[in-house]
Amino acid sequence: MSDVANTVIPNTIDFFIHYARLAVAVFLCVGGFLTGLKLSEPNYFAKHSVQQVIWQKYLRLVIPYLGAIALAIAASFVASRLMQHHSISAMPDVPQLLSHLFFLQNILGYESLSAGLWYVAIDFQLFAFCALVVFLVEKLSPASWSYRSTRLISLIIFSALTIASVIFFNRHDVYDVWFVFFFATYGLGFLAAYLARSQSHHVLILSVVAITIFSLYYQDFRDRLIIALLMAFLLFGSYQSSWSQSKLWNNPMKKVGEMSYSIFLVHFPVSLVISGIWAQLYPSDPWLNVLGMGLSALLSLLLAIPFYKYIEKS
Repeated sequence: MSDVANTVIPNTIDFFIHYARLAVAVFLCVGGFLTGLKLSEPNYFAKHSVQQVIWQKYLRLVIPYLGAIALAIAASFVASRLMQHHSISAMPDVPQLLSHLFFLQNILGYESLSAGLWYVAIDFQLFAFCALVVFLVEKLSPASWSYRSTRLISLIIFSALTIASVIFFNRHDVYDVWFVFFFATYGLGFLAAYLARSQSHHVLILSVVAITIFSLYYQDFRDRLIIALLMAFLLFGSYQSSWSQSKLWNNPMKKVGEMSYSIFLVHFPVSLVISGIWAQLYPSDPWLNVLGMGLSALLSLLLAIPFYKYIEKS
C-alpha cells in the first residue's frame, strides 16, 4: 500500500522511512532504564535467583511473542493467496520455529516470521546480560564489600560497554544480531536508572558526560544517540520528581501505552492481510491505499485489545 500511496504522500512516507526508526532508540533507552531500576535495588540477587529473574523475563516476552508468530503464519498464508510480495514468509519448518522459540532466528540466519521479532530477541539478550553481570558482581565480590562498592563495579562495566558500543560495535552491522550493537542506547537508560537511585552521583555523571562526548563525535549515528540521551535525562528527571505521577498521564493514551507490546506484535500480520485485500481491490488507486494504511493502523489497535487481555496478560 505504501508503494502505491507514495505517489501522493511521498514526503510523509519518506519521513517515516528515515525517521520513524529513531523510535527504536527511545524503546531501548526506556527498556534499559526499567532494567536498571530493577537491578539497582540494594543486594537484589540476595533476594532473587538469577535463573528465576531471567526465566520470568523470558515468559513475559515469549507468550505473546508466540501468539504473534501464530498470527503472522496465518496472515502470511492468507496474504500469499492475494498477492506476491517479499514481506510474505513461506511456511516455516521445525528448525525455524525452534530458533524463534529461543530468540535465535537472526543469530542462526533464519528468516524472521514477522517484522520486529528481532527486537524481542535483542531485548531478552540485553536484559539477560545485565542480570548476569549484576549477579556475578554481587556473587564474586568479598562479603566485606558494601553494596556501594559492588554497584560501582557494575557501573564501570556498564559504562565501559556503553562506550565500546558507541565507538565500535554500533558502527559495524555484523554485530546487529547481538546485544552489544544496541548497548549504546540501552546502556544510557540503564545508567540513568543507576543515577536516579545513587546517593553519590559523581562517577555516574562522569560516565554520562563521556558517553555524550563520544555520541557527538560519531556523527554517522549521532541522531539515535542524541534521542536516547534526551530520553535518559527525561526518565531521570521524571523519577526524581513527582512529574511521572501527574494527572497529565491519566488519559486514554496511557492504556494504549500499556498495550504497546501487543500493538507492536500484531501490527505486521494485520498490515499483511489488509495489503493483500487492497492489492486485489484497489491495486493502483493511491488515495484508497492511503485509506488502507490508516485502516490497517486502526485495526492493529483494535486487535491489540483482545490480544493484550487474553494473551499478553493471561
